Amino acid sequence: MVPSRHIIKLLHGQRGSAAILFVLCLPVLLAFAALAVDLARLNLTKVELQNAADAAALGGARSLTDTGSYPNWSVAEATALDVAQHNFANAARIQDATIETGYWNINNPSLGLYHPGTPGTGDVPAVRVTVALSSTQNNGPLPLFFAPILGIAPRNVQASAIAMITGAGGPFDYAIFSGSTSNNLSINGSTYNIEGSVHANKNVTINGSSITITGAAEARGTVTTNGSNIHIGSRLPNDARDIPMPDQSASIAAAAAAAHQTYTGSKTINGSSITSDPIYVQGSPGTITVNGSSFTATGAVMADGNIYINGSGMASGNSQVCFYSKNGNIYINGSSYALNGVLYAPNGSIYINGSSITVNGSIVGKQVNINGSSFTVDRTDYPITSLSLPASNVQLVE
Repeated sequence: MVPSRHIIKLLHGQRGSAAILFVLCLPVLLAFAALAVDLARLNLTKVELQNAADAAALGGARSLTDTGSYPNWSVAEATALDVAQHNFANAARIQDATIETGYWNINNPSLGLYHPGTPGTGDVPAVRVTVALSSTQNNGPLPLFFAPILGIAPRNVQASAIAMITGAGGPFDYAIFSGSTSNNLSINGSTYNIEGSVHANKNVTINGSSITITGAAEARGTVTTNGSNIHIGSRLPNDARDIPMPDQSASIAAAAAAAHQTYTGSKTINGSSITSDPIYVQGSPGTITVNGSSFTATGAVMADGNIYINGSGMASGNSQVCFYSKNGNIYINGSSYALNGVLYAPNGSIYINGSSITVNGSIVGKQVNINGSSFTVDRTDYPITSLSLPASNVQLVE
């Protein structure tokens, strides 16, 4: 039997070893405490900053189409900052944020947010917001509890978000839109390529061959196809939405008057005489005839009555025109015709007859009739810049 004094001596020796072991392990324990507490604090703050950046970027992007020039950079920047300042991080209200505006290219995101001399294909107005706790923003950097014991200084924390406009609004989100509740959207012919979606407030009927719609074919009624080699991304009949067409005529008329480009009766213009300031022909018959040559400006051409577009080769670089018939119809006749822009007849019909016709933008009318061959509409790659429209949606892209 071991004498009791030896047991006591052994225990005293183990107690000393435990103390030494604790001292040796203390830095490791503190490190784990720093990881557990400070890392959680860092992550929470980063989430708070990211939420603030996301909300501010989305708010700024929605404001790009506010009253004024489009895109309205100054309003977007002010709105983004205001939204950021209504958020909190590290239990304090955010005071500062870095707001940047520019273009995001949906076809080449690697370009990042940039400022082209002239917006090109796929360039969409966007807003970037960066929110940080740093030596220069929001009374940072972020103080830590345990990490300083290990020589780790307070940390800079930041989050960034980019939001862009994803739709020009309502019917202009579509490559082809028919607003009539009593007439079908009729697409008849061969070798059609429609980049984007089509929508009808009644039925969609497609007859022909070699017809492709990359997006959806939507209708409040039925979607019917007859022919061969017809490809549709998705068919969405019985869509409950009755999408209205906005009235942009008052703002265009006012801008045309301010630019001294209001005319009465009828007017014939060449593409080269189209300017960035709107042109408005009012009264009776209130018609516009557009003949040939390319245009080099982005703007709107509006008539109270019909618009006749004849000739070929209207597309020019990144320019875009909205041809807007306030109460009449729009007619495109001819072949080998290319247009960058929008055909808009909210109270009338759009008739496209011919071959090798390309519209880079949207075709929006109360009724749309397309007949011919080798017809292309590309809404996917061409944002609408010739009309100031409320954004139907915004999207975070980074």
